[in-house]
Amino acid sequence: MTEQQLANMLQLSAVAIAWTLIICKALPAYLLDGFRQKMFAVRDELFDFAADGNVAFDHPAYTLLRRQMNGFIRYGHQLTVFRGLMTAVIHKIYGRRMESTWWDEWQQALESLNNPATREALEGFHRRAMMLAMKRLLYGSPLLWTMTLIFLVQSIYQGVTSGLMQALKAASRKVFTGPINDRLIEEAAQGEFA
Repeated sequence: MTEQQLANMLQLSAVAIAWTLIICKALPAYLLDGFRQKMFAVRDELFDFAADGNVAFDHPAYTLLRRQMNGFIRYGHQLTVFRGLMTAVIHKIYGRRMESTWWDEWQQALESLNNPATREALEGFHRRAMMLAMKRLLYGSPLLWTMTLIFLVQSIYQGVTSGLMQALKAASRKVFTGPINDRLIEEAAQGEFA
């Protein structure tokens, strides 16, 4: 191995390590911080909504929603596709159903609100928090990115390969059967030998 080849190999290794650190460490941390910041903003808007007197701070709908947002902020790092899949697998193996009483309590708390505008606003805060959580789940997982990238590359490769094969078959058909009529070849051949 020459010095130039060794230098190229070391440079490629350094770049690969840097990209791995960026993709596996820095980018997920950046995305997690962004998720938490957006969730803080929604929670602050919810607080301002309650501070304006639209809903009591001790109302169950407000406390349930605020507790859910706090949980997303605190445990956002655990909100990944891999953890979700593993939780589902563990529950399936042990035969336990994944049950949550949060949704039932939330619906009861919303029904106890007299003002439809307040109910609609709280549902809007809940929707926004859930959309942020779903985006975090989808975009915050390097495992999901890797699986998606592999799937896309494989799909493109298969599409290109099958398209290329079809094009080659069509081209070979045209070359070997071509625009020349078989009847003309036979007539020309008979004319030469006559």
